[in-house]
Amino acid sequence: MVIESTPSAPEGVGRRAVLKSAAWATPVIALAVAAPLASASPGTARTNAFVGSNIAADQSAGTASGSLTGSGGSITNVSGTWDSGAFTGVYRLRGPWTSATLTKPDGSSFVLGETISYAGTPWVVTALNISDDDGEWFVQFEAPSISVSSDTTVLLPGAIYSGTFVPGSSGPGRPTKSNPIQASVAFGAEHVNGGALVGSSSNFPAG
Repeated sequence: MVIESTPSAPEGVGRRAVLKSAAWATPVIALAVAAPLASASPGTARTNAFVGSNIAADQSAGTASGSLTGSGGSITNVSGTWDSGAFTGVYRLRGPWTSATLTKPDGSSFVLGETISYAGTPWVVTALNISDDDGEWFVQFEAPSISVSSDTTVLLPGAIYSGTFVPGSSGPGRPTKSNPIQASVAFGAEHVNGGALVGSSSNFPAG
């Protein structure tokens, strides 16, 4: 039986928390990127994150897959004209996956330091974790500041994922509503809420 999950409600994720978790995950490859200077105040603007599609899971087989293409973030409640500051986006798989892959839509690997232009935004891969060893897989991107004067949506590069988990509806180690497998997106803009990342995820089982 194949089950499609529903995305969870977006939740706040601290930019420092994402970067801190990236720091202890192994093996992690990171690239330093210079941050631009601060600019005009964004006022009441806020950032939002969204997931492109849901996880499709086969509970009896213990397999799941999905696409993150179409995921990204937005800046809303914009007034005036100001610089967004650098954008940060993170794709992450977490939860009780037993193995997983997180790649470009054609199946090729993300490469540290490469620039991926997507929907008019040049994203640089600044950190990644490509190992099953610690049960977490992620790719982090950064993009340069833009001038905003109205609500703005920014799409992250396309990506797909697949993996395995303990099959069945009962027993230890299997995904549960309190400990689901997740495909998550985090997004932030440096000049909105101090660059704090907000997140959204697609979960199985859906909570």
